[in-house]
Amino acid sequence: MPVQYYLEIEMKLIKNKEFLQQIAHQIDVLNTLGGGISLPQVEVDKHEKGAIIRVAIPSVSPEAYQIALDQNQLTVMATHRLDNDSEAVFPLFSQHFMLPPQVDLSRIDAVFTDQELQVRLPYHTSVYKTRNIEIKY
Repeated sequence: MPVQYYLEIEMKLIKNKEFLQQIAHQIDVLNTLGGGISLPQVEVDKHEKGAIIRVAIPSVSPEAYQIALDQNQLTVMATHRLDNDSEAVFPLFSQHFMLPPQVDLSRIDAVFTDQELQVRLPYHTSVYKTRNIEIKY
């Protein structure tokens, strides 16, 4: 077949927006699997009553994130599944956080908002309350 024929087919595919949307995500995953880098934005904001871990990965849905807590080690990860029926899962991101003792592990929660995962780490309420200690004699 002449080269012109293949160029015409490529141009039709490039003009097809649905095709481009489907292939763009797969190219990104293949780039990551082939040694490319998916760079998430990770920030830890510390406040008086707790801290917030913020993770933003472009075009990653909330369903792709997983959070695991093992004693005082928090793991935040994101994976990609090629399609809903596929069992093949590819890691996109994983990071461990060692939590300080003032974090109340029973009150940790997470919310996904504005394309960002926020893991809220509240401190124990006793950390910021002054208490007088009675002296016994």
